[in-house]
Amino acid sequence: MSEKYLKKLIGKTDIEDALKRLDKLTSEEVRMATAQVLEATHTVDDKVGRVEDKVLDVDNKVAGVDDRVARVDERVARVDDYAKAIDDKVAVVMDGAQPSLISQQLNIFNSDVLRGKRDEACHTASGRRHGSSEKLVIFFLR
Repeated sequence: MSEKYLKKLIGKTDIEDALKRLDKLTSEEVRMATAQVLEATHTVDDKVGRVEDKVLDVDNKVAGVDDRVARVDERVARVDDYAKAIDDKVAVVMDGAQPSLISQQLNIFNSDVLRGKRDEACHTASGRRHGSSEKLVIFFLR
C-alpha cells in the first residue's frame, strides 16, 4: 500500500507542479499583454499630442489671417468713406458751378479742343457740347 500511495502522491505532486507552472505562465502572459497594451497606448498618446500641436499651429495661423482680413476690411471701409467724401465734394462743386463754367472745364479737358480740332456737329453756337458721353471728373487732394 505504501508503494501505491507513494505513486499517487508523486503523481499528484507532478500535477500540482504543472498547475503551478501553468498559473505562473498565465500570470506572466497577462503581464506581457498588459505591457504591450500600455506601450501601444503611449504610442497613440504621443501621436495624438503631435496632432494637437499641429492643430494649434493651424489655429494660430487662421487667427493671424482673420486679423489681416479685419485690417483689410477696415482699409476698404476707409477708402469707401474717402471716395464718398470726394463724390460729395464733386456733387457740391457741380451743383454750385454755373453751366458756362462746366462747359469751359469740359473744353479744357478735351484734347481735341486743345489741338483746335472741333467737331462742329456736337457743338452749338454757345460752345456747349451736346450728345457727348464724356464725363468730368475732378479730384480733390488733401
